[in-house]
Amino acid sequence: MTRYLLASSAMLSLLLGSPGLAQQTKQIVNAGTPEPECTFHVNYDRNADMPGYVLDRNGRQQCLPFMPTNQLIPSDYKGKDFYTEEFTDAKIRARWAECKKTSACADPVIAGAKGFVAYEKRDTGTVDPVGKVDPEGEIDLRDIRRPAYFGKTQYQEPIAEAEARTYTVEFTVPRDSYERLHLKKDDPIRLRGWYLEGQGSDNDAGQKVRALVVMNNGGGGEITTIDNPKSEGAVFDPTTKKWLAGKFPDGQTEEPGHRHWRGFIYALNQAGFDVLVTDRRGNGVSGGVSGYNTGEQANDIFRELTALETGDGLRLLTPAGEVLSGAQARGRLLAGQKATQIPVVVGGYSRGSYTAAWTMHKNFVEDCNYDVPDGGCKPARAWSNIKGAILYGPNSAGLGYRMAGHDLIEAALRSDYNTTYYPDGNVLANIGKWPGVLIVKGIWDYVEGLEGSLDAFNRASEPKDLFVFRGPHQLNTQAPENMKLAGERMAAFARAAVLGRKQVAGGLHPANLKELVTSSPDYWEITTAPKE
Repeated sequence: MTRYLLASSAMLSLLLGSPGLAQQTKQIVNAGTPEPECTFHVNYDRNADMPGYVLDRNGRQQCLPFMPTNQLIPSDYKGKDFYTEEFTDAKIRARWAECKKTSACADPVIAGAKGFVAYEKRDTGTVDPVGKVDPEGEIDLRDIRRPAYFGKTQYQEPIAEAEARTYTVEFTVPRDSYERLHLKKDDPIRLRGWYLEGQGSDNDAGQKVRALVVMNNGGGGEITTIDNPKSEGAVFDPTTKKWLAGKFPDGQTEEPGHRHWRGFIYALNQAGFDVLVTDRRGNGVSGGVSGYNTGEQANDIFRELTALETGDGLRLLTPAGEVLSGAQARGRLLAGQKATQIPVVVGGYSRGSYTAAWTMHKNFVEDCNYDVPDGGCKPARAWSNIKGAILYGPNSAGLGYRMAGHDLIEAALRSDYNTTYYPDGNVLANIGKWPGVLIVKGIWDYVEGLEGSLDAFNRASEPKDLFVFRGPHQLNTQAPENMKLAGERMAAFARAAVLGRKQVAGGLHPANLKELVTSSPDYWEITTAPKE
């Protein structure tokens, strides 16, 4: 039987000082949430004992750990909704204005903010020069790796099967506000990636419905990087006795975990969906310096969809090897439909999920550009064909569920560096205006505690689903079985959203945090998997 510890109040007090549990005081969960019942040691990526709930199944008990809430509701809070009211754009800017009055407060915030406008190195082409291009230059689209590349013997990724229905795509978009205002760059950049054509989903009338899922990579992620399964996603350090991320590129892998990300894309395509995925600005084979302005990257989603309809600033490499541009490319994809007509689901992983969240907010709530002084907020774009969002490893509940101080960094990014990064309390407050959402994450994902994910889910409208698994945020060391299940849940949600169904096949509606944690499948992250 797996060893675990029943958690006394004294033990929990000791746990609160663990570096694996960020910024707790005395409590671990908010009032009304089931108290933790046990503790369990997690290896990658926390290397810490974590609070958990006891799963009693078939006479066998296990302790399942979870990531606790970073900021609990203050006991003396007099407002109605702490996580939304206290983390609006106006509130975080006011706190930052006060903080800036003293260097002791302001200097660490500025140091933190600068990390979110830094250049991110490109990994594509560091192991194999095939596929390496100049992100800022004019390139031959044939030089970008395509799905067939990942069918090589050493990789054997299923996505290789999609080669004959994949277009390489390139969109022309403006620089973001940080680059324009701080780096004085005014030339356009290109966003590059793939468009996989699907066969459509069967509706209840025996017809095929063509729909598009737009996916956004995680932070620094590059869709065409090599992920050799022979590489160790994490290594054990005998000195510290901790599991640490491997150093990449390592001679055989450029970015670990991307075979799983491409697996999600393939699962959606196999389910009949068209899928569009590009390296976001500042990353991979796409142009740009900064990869952090997720508000601007949400604007890119609308630009890309419009370009696929009009052909403006668009280049395509067809599966047959023909390069089309402008009028030649106009209407070639989107199943011959208009950008505002084809059913669309917007998805993303980690930082890409922030982009997806801002896309939904701009479309269904208000179109705000917090990164420019005169951006203000315009009415929602109101594209009725956007049907839902897939958020993997997200900060779905916004700034309030992050570590204390992240709100000041976000305010500094918006006001001083013309960058919008984290979703704020206003996004959480209005998630119910989205037409549907799927949240996918590991039960010890560091980005936000599971209470936050459950809070966002409870506020959301149907169709909705919440799938958790026994693992961390990163894709490096996840159990392949969990990644397969995640892809299946993505496809099931997208199908329900596109076909206008209120329930997701196999979907979960947990009554509380314990029920959510104990719903996780019986597969563990590789370094933490208990020995039976």
